[in-house]
Amino acid sequence: EATARPSADGEARWGRKGTKTVFGYKVHNGVDDAHTLIRRMDFTDASVTDTEPADGLIIGDEKAAYGDQAYYTHARHARLKQAGIKDRLMHRANKHHPLTPRQKQRNRLISKVRAAVERPFAVFKQRYGMRRLRFFNLATNRTQCMLAGCGYNLQRAAAVLFPKRKPA
Repeated sequence: EATARPSADGEARWGRKGTKTVFGYKVHNGVDDAHTLIRRMDFTDASVTDTEPADGLIIGDEKAAYGDQAYYTHARHARLKQAGIKDRLMHRANKHHPLTPRQKQRNRLISKVRAAVERPFAVFKQRYGMRRLRFFNLATNRTQCMLAGCGYNLQRAAAVLFPKRKPA
């Protein structure tokens, strides 16, 4: 019997989202919806669920917190309400409680705003070549992602502060 060769990256882990299984790391961003600037960033191995670092992405001065169904918990809803932040986390159904038509409509409205804050991930993958990370440890990959986030914010800040003028 052939033994499995160990991974070159000892800190990466297997994770699953839906039916897709991946090996590696995840980047979690807290993004301003008006200008798509990254406000907070967290970097974990792939085994960490999306909901675990979510509270660390909320700064506290937000008017509303948007997120997909993975981020919704009753405890998080209560914390947001207590902090005076509007809960715009998409509701999720389970086998005992399907979504009502009103909740489905709410999720559709939230998804339109949430789609804009996926922009940093698209830039990381398409422009910065970060579909796959280059290094074999957590600290170096975290540093690369943080520097990419800084570069993204500088680029976005320049675009926000000095918008291109349309010719007359």
